[in-house]
Amino acid sequence: MADGPTIQRASERALSFGVSLRVVLGMVHEFRKTDATTPVVLMGYANPIEAYGAAAFAQDAHAAGVDGVLVVDYPPEECVEFSRLLKQAAIDPIFLLAPTSVEARYADVAKLGSGYIYYVSLKGVTGAATIDLDEVARRIPAIRAKVGMPVGVGFGIRDAVSAARIASIADAVVIGSKIIETIEQAPAGTAPQLVKAFMREVRTAMDKGVQA
Repeated sequence: MADGPTIQRASERALSFGVSLRVVLGMVHEFRKTDATTPVVLMGYANPIEAYGAAAFAQDAHAAGVDGVLVVDYPPEECVEFSRLLKQAAIDPIFLLAPTSVEARYADVAKLGSGYIYYVSLKGVTGAATIDLDEVARRIPAIRAKVGMPVGVGFGIRDAVSAARIASIADAVVIGSKIIETIEQAPAGTAPQLVKAFMREVRTAMDKGVQA
């Protein structure tokens, strides 16, 4: 629905290796054995949760150590009960806003959501276009004021420079496709080191931008 070819291929690879929502929750559980503080947010689509059962998913996600859940195709008007189940399980229901979102939608996500808002910075799919920084800078203050939550920005952020620019106007920077491309193209056994090097470059640029 929103994912470009890079993330689509990653989903296909995951399915070919038998990865399911239960497997993902198992990964979170394993991660929590050595890290109890780093927030974990699951982002995906409605079908696996519908198959799992919303109440059971909320309970099991809490037991695994999930902090937030963003379901791309659960709009607020269809998400009242799911949002309630997540909040009962001490999990933040996180919603998307986009350049096409009207102010009534801001009110909807402010009422049902918590944690933060994910602002989709452009019209299109992930990894597909160059971000319009001026447009993002214009919209973020209004969104932040109306929803009363931090705003993370994603889509179109592919390097340290664009990440630093977004970090200067938003509360968080979301990078997906570029990390997956790095994994996809890495020689065998080198992906963790290459991803770490890329993220260190991004973090350094963001920190310098904030200090400046």
